[in-house]
Amino acid sequence: MYVRKEPQAVSFEKVGIKGKIFPALDLINSTNVVLIDTESGHETTIIEHKSDFIYYILAGSGYFLINDTKEICSQGDLVVVPLGTKFIYKGKLKMLLITTPPWQEEQEETL
Repeated sequence: MYVRKEPQAVSFEKVGIKGKIFPALDLINSTNVVLIDTESGHETTIIEHKSDFIYYILAGSGYFLINDTKEICSQGDLVVVPLGTKFIYKGKLKMLLITTPPWQEEQEETL
């Protein structure tokens, strides 16, 4: 099956965000696709050590603070966070997150 429906259950909930990981690793093992919802933003600054993050803003608005540079974002914007980059985001946002390679919690450093 090549079409995947939005997962009904939340895959993780932490630091102000909820995430649903789409089940696709049986088809592609190099990428994860995650639906992120937040009312206020990510509560901690992180550095992702193994994955590039690409966020597509589906709804809402806010900002990303990437390596101390504030970037305003809203529906329709694409935000690219290369691995090894310090970042946080704030705002009421619904985003599609693509991670390459697939994200794993233990590869994140919380500041």
